[in-house]
Amino acid sequence: MRHICRITIFASFLLLGLVISPCLARQTAAEYPAEAKNRLEHIIGKWQSRWEYLDSTGAVVGSITGSEEAKYLIGEQVVEMTTVVPARNSTSKAWMFYNQNEQKFYLTSVDAKGDFWLLTGGLDQYVIVSQPKRQPDGRDMVIRFTHSNIQRDSAEALMEYSFDDGKSWRTGFRQYLTRVE
Repeated sequence: MRHICRITIFASFLLLGLVISPCLARQTAAEYPAEAKNRLEHIIGKWQSRWEYLDSTGAVVGSITGSEEAKYLIGEQVVEMTTVVPARNSTSKAWMFYNQNEQKFYLTSVDAKGDFWLLTGGLDQYVIVSQPKRQPDGRDMVIRFTHSNIQRDSAEALMEYSFDDGKSWRTGFRQYLTRVE
């Protein structure tokens, strides 16, 4: 099982390199729009995080806490994020960058089990949406994160999911982030 996870993580890095390398070869952070630079800069640091899981009525049905740390991986162009959730014995990694040519952000994440997501979003909104991903039950799922209440030392995110390619959305969780460093 660990071997499969390592292969999946290696493949994720390879895919990330294939996506990022051509983009970075043609652009520098200095060429980014100010808004793109500001969004990447804002997430740099250490954060405490609380996730509240919601039912279909919006009532909180569970809550967990963890931490997130974001740092620049390649210049000021690629941000690496590490999320740790002790209650789930879980650590995941994500990488985010802005593609000037396509005028959108890319975010890819992978956990220790090899669960892999690729999300994109533009400068017009604080929303990133995933590519459809096949689930064990055979359905394709899309996830969407909408960020709000963004302050210097805090932010919120709403995660929603869809099984009909975004025609209707169900709430997964609301995330509350507070900067600690």
